[in-house]
Amino acid sequence: MPTYELAILYKTLPKEGGIIRKLNNLGQQATPYRMSVEGHTVKQANYFVYEFDCPSSSVQKLLMEFKKYDSMARSTIFSPVKPIDFSACKLEEETQIAPFRKDVQDMLKRSKKAQEERDKGKVKPNHGLGFDPFSL
Repeated sequence: MPTYELAILYKTLPKEGGIIRKLNNLGQQATPYRMSVEGHTVKQANYFVYEFDCPSSSVQKLLMEFKKYDSMARSTIFSPVKPIDFSACKLEEETQIAPFRKDVQDMLKRSKKAQEERDKGKVKPNHGLGFDPFSL
C-alpha cells in the first residue's frame, strides 16, 4: 500500500483566535479499555495530538464542539507543562546540615509559635516541685 501526504489548509478564524502549532500522528493503537461511541464498541483508534494556542475562554467551547463529531471516540485538552525554574535552587544551601538551613530554621520557628499558641490556655502547675504529683 503506498504512502501519501495530505495537505490541509485551515482558513483563519478570527472569532476563535487560536493557532495550531504542531500535529503529531501517533498511529493506530489499542484503546486502554473498550469504549462505546454512538452505540458502537471501539477497541482501536487513531491517535492524534495537536499542540495549539488559544484563549482559555475557548477551551470549553472546543470540547463541546468535539462532542458533536461521532467519529471522535474521546478528546481531552491538557494544560501546557510549565518548565521548571532551576535558578531558584541553590546547591550550597541544600547541602548544609539541617539545623543550619534557613527553611528548617523557619519551620522550627513556626512550630514553636504554634506550640505556644496551643499551650496558651493550659493551666501550669505552680507548686515548685520537679514533677506533677497528680499525674501518678
